[in-house]
Amino acid sequence: MAGVAGIILPVFVLILLGAGARMRGLLDTAGLRGLNDFTFYLAIPALLFGAVAEAPELHLLGLPVLYFAACLTVFAGAVLLARRTLGAGLAQASVIGMNACYGNTVMVGIPLVSAAFGAEGLAMILPVIALHSLILLPLATALIEMDGARGAGVRGVLRGTVPALARNPIILALLLALAWRALDVPMPAPLHRLLAMLGGAGPALALFTLGAGLPDFAAQGSMREAGLATLLKLLVQPLLVWALAHLAGLGAVPTAVAVLTAGTPTGANAFFLARRTGTLAAASAGTVVLSTALSLLSLSFILAALR
Repeated sequence: MAGVAGIILPVFVLILLGAGARMRGLLDTAGLRGLNDFTFYLAIPALLFGAVAEAPELHLLGLPVLYFAACLTVFAGAVLLARRTLGAGLAQASVIGMNACYGNTVMVGIPLVSAAFGAEGLAMILPVIALHSLILLPLATALIEMDGARGAGVRGVLRGTVPALARNPIILALLLALAWRALDVPMPAPLHRLLAMLGGAGPALALFTLGAGLPDFAAQGSMREAGLATLLKLLVQPLLVWALAHLAGLGAVPTAVAVLTAGTPTGANAFFLARRTGTLAAASAGTVVLSTALSLLSLSFILAALR
């Protein structure tokens, strides 16, 4: 548990530092907006572009297929549960679905998998990181836009959805990274350093700005939504990945890597989607905080059970 705490606690402290900076007046609304924009438009896209474009190999079959089958199943289940039990609309249910399946694979997944399984495990998690945003963000964005364009017909939905996806810097960065890989162009050293500098700031800034937004969301009360998404993220998704891995006959190490990755708390990019679309941002922020705090226990249990 001490090893897991060493990885989880800094994540939680970054969130608390952001909240403290806002409450003490060290960061005003304009400053927070600037940090959010820098993180969303530059830092996170640079991180993802570099990770995908410079990954040594991306084995897209096997573990990634199984992992995203579980992800999409949890997403669909969360959407249905949110609509039937919470009375959420399609847009709100889609945000809850993202909160329930989009993990913090970079700040929590990479150090945990590396510590537990070394370079072998890290090579297995890279394709998951590469596809994470490329699969889940367009899906949730499309459903949110569809809800807003309800009654507009197929063309109206496409007119709303396609431009929204095309303007998303995270999706654009991933598509450009895949194109870069396809062209097999060496990464120039200055570009590598620039991506490393921008991308290195991304995860910490994402958590800091999420925390800075918490005082704004505290009074909105979205614990039911956050509780449902946290339960699905920390319990249902790892169990489903474990079951599918056993059914598929996946080896012991790939199974452990997949389950550990599935058990990571909700990632801040889910919150950025909610905030950018103005849909359940308080619930998304609450899910990140709650799942991060509880993952100290859940990930410790997963690690002890699988090693």
